[in-house]
Amino acid sequence: MAADKKSAHRGLVLGIDLGGTKILSAVVNPYNKIVASCKRATPFASSERVLTDEIIGCAEEAMRGANITAKDISGIGMGSPGPLNPETGVVLRTGNIALENYPIGQILSKHFGKPVTLDNDVHMGCFGEFKAGAAVGCRNVIGLWIGTGVGGCVIRDGEVVHGANRNAGEIGHIILDVKQRLEDKKRGTLETEASKTGMTEFIRRKVKAGAKTKLAKFVKGKKDRMKSGDLAKLYKKGDKVAVAAVEHSAQYLGFAIANLFNILSPELFVIGGGVMVNLGADYLKLVQKVADKYAYSTELASIKIVQATLGDDSGVLGAAIAARERI
Repeated sequence: MAADKKSAHRGLVLGIDLGGTKILSAVVNPYNKIVASCKRATPFASSERVLTDEIIGCAEEAMRGANITAKDISGIGMGSPGPLNPETGVVLRTGNIALENYPIGQILSKHFGKPVTLDNDVHMGCFGEFKAGAAVGCRNVIGLWIGTGVGGCVIRDGEVVHGANRNAGEIGHIILDVKQRLEDKKRGTLETEASKTGMTEFIRRKVKAGAKTKLAKFVKGKKDRMKSGDLAKLYKKGDKVAVAAVEHSAQYLGFAIANLFNILSPELFVIGGGVMVNLGADYLKLVQKVADKYAYSTELASIKIVQATLGDDSGVLGAAIAARERI
């Protein structure tokens, strides 16, 4: 019986996805299937101790759901907002969580007694799509996650590109409008124009200029209360400001993809994140149209853009698979 149990648990790994609003953890089997998972709210404004307790608690709850303990897993993978140091397992800082030089990799390794692989959350999400989702079968892929911000990942010859600073792939911070950027630090990058936060600011400017929209109630004050679902609903109803905001976002993302295709010419672009999930095929068509128009050369290969298929699971799957491959 003991041998059967050991055999059943062989090859299990744990994936953790730390986000600005939620923590996801999952036990993943050798076939890249989730055996059990857990979701908790991220205490983004609390102390590192509170955050650590929530991350560990979420991981342990997922393991209880799979009827296993830490001794039954072979490794742990974790995705986190960055910048971070994947070699030392330290999160240097984040934009949405109160962290600085947070040694979460070392903390988890000590607590569970297992090796920990830490990387950027979008790197892990794109790697999940590369191994088990929309990009299976490709070798060269670029991932772009359009949500509250914009995250990115470049996979070259089957490997995530980390670069000299170990944080390559921050595509959201590329400058696409120099004039806007020089005049206002909150404008001109892919993230400030195409993200949900960027679209909120776009709508706020339109409302201030006198435009009428049902989205006005979501952009009052300084807080971003608009959800991607709210935007998508009014976009599909033809609200002029919502349509303009979505088209603005898609245009900037299309410009970015055209630039990236000119430089790296990947086989596939995978688009994930809350904005993509809620706007779907309509948004993808807009992006594709702009990318095709502004790319320098598509005679020998077209620009292929697809939606991520794993949803919220991409990050935990990518983290778990990365952990397994590093062992």
